[in-house]
Amino acid sequence: MARVLVVDDEALMRTMAQVICNRLGHEVVLAGSIAEALRLGRDPVDVVLLDVWLPDGNGLECQADFAHLPGSPDVVIITGNGDGDAAEAALRSGAWEFLTKPLQMRDIEQCLRHVLQFRQNRPPSSEQLVVDSGHILGSGPGMSHALKLLGQAAKSEVNVLLLGETGVGKELFARALFRNSARAARPFVTVDCASLPESLVESHLFGHSRGAFTGADRTREGLLLAADKGTLFLDEVGDLPQPIQGAFLRALELRRFRPVGEVREVGSDFRLVAATNKNLEAMAAEGAFRADLLYRLQGLTIVIPPLRERRDEIPALARQAISRFCLKNDQPGKSLSDAVLDILLEYPWPGNVRQLIHCLERACLAAGGGDLLLPAHLPTRMRVDSVRRRMCREQSVAMDAVPAAGENLAEPLGDTRPAAQAVPCPSIENAAPPCLREWKARAEKTYVRQVWDLSGGDVRKAAGVAGISRGHWYELMKKNGL
Repeated sequence: MARVLVVDDEALMRTMAQVICNRLGHEVVLAGSIAEALRLGRDPVDVVLLDVWLPDGNGLECQADFAHLPGSPDVVIITGNGDGDAAEAALRSGAWEFLTKPLQMRDIEQCLRHVLQFRQNRPPSSEQLVVDSGHILGSGPGMSHALKLLGQAAKSEVNVLLLGETGVGKELFARALFRNSARAARPFVTVDCASLPESLVESHLFGHSRGAFTGADRTREGLLLAADKGTLFLDEVGDLPQPIQGAFLRALELRRFRPVGEVREVGSDFRLVAATNKNLEAMAAEGAFRADLLYRLQGLTIVIPPLRERRDEIPALARQAISRFCLKNDQPGKSLSDAVLDILLEYPWPGNVRQLIHCLERACLAAGGGDLLLPAHLPTRMRVDSVRRRMCREQSVAMDAVPAAGENLAEPLGDTRPAAQAVPCPSIENAAPPCLREWKARAEKTYVRQVWDLSGGDVRKAAGVAGISRGHWYELMKKNGL
């Protein structure tokens, strides 16, 4: 028997799903809003039937939250206003199916049968892969999904395309995939397509014989042959020159190619992993990239989210970068001050994780033998950005504090922060009181959730109410499941 969570604000739709689940012998849980559904989903569920337009938000935007509920349920999106873009967004985010209203009972019944059969027959290894991530951190929905796909790809020979902005760690993902694959003992050959001279791309990839062109004074093995039995990583594949894309497509399909100046073909059994920060589909539509090559690259596509979408991971990433730099350079260990952590959490990070690491390495050098990183150790551009943000906030607060015409200026402003007594702590049962550590954990969880609700989901307000830094508040949120 499965447990199905139905999230829809239409009573008729909830009733129809309930009748179908009861007929199939499954337990059904009904919710009319996202907040109610997430609360009911704290108990493990197998399938979520999720409407898009709900009273308290968009179901598509919360799809990852439902996918990470206890039980790792499969999510089926149901909407009355479906379009191609919405369907693509849902399926790319991991939805099992995208159904459009009006629905017949047989549509829902068939979908439930298929998804539950898939879950029953799913190999346990695909869900319980242990990925040696090679210093890849991240527990948010985006990174969790990316690491899950990485683990699946490591157990297969399918071509993999890594997508993400510059600096997000595409090469780290490629190396982690290589280390977890069956080819881990074989070569890992990296090709930076952006740095290859266009006149010599073919020679670098396929090799050449002696005398094939001016300057070819000896036979040279190409990078495809060097990757035989191993993994070929094509970094910045969007910069692969168009004249060579056709030849590379043939080599990718047949695993055979002809070195420059040779008559006979040679073979190479390589596994391809490609990466780019460009929109290859848009390039293919404009004719700047071969569509047939793109289809071959898209065996499994993994999207690595930018750092600005993973701000709760910044404290752990920062501490890891500092620890590694200090060990490598024989420096004393260093910790982050609250002020530095606040700056790191606010900065937009256009260069992503790579920029964060370089920034902290520079800060460690500036700190010298000190054991605490301060704002003065950070690059000037980050400090300027922080000051500008603070000045904008102060100006905004000053504008809000200007009284309207006719307002009583003599009336003092009261303290709007909620009193500490307003947040109740969990009660201790006389019969079986919990241990002190457990009681403190429960009290902290209750406090954090109530402050989060009072602040309306605003991190700055929540940290102010709690009287702690935003970095400390982010850690409390992560610790208590927020």
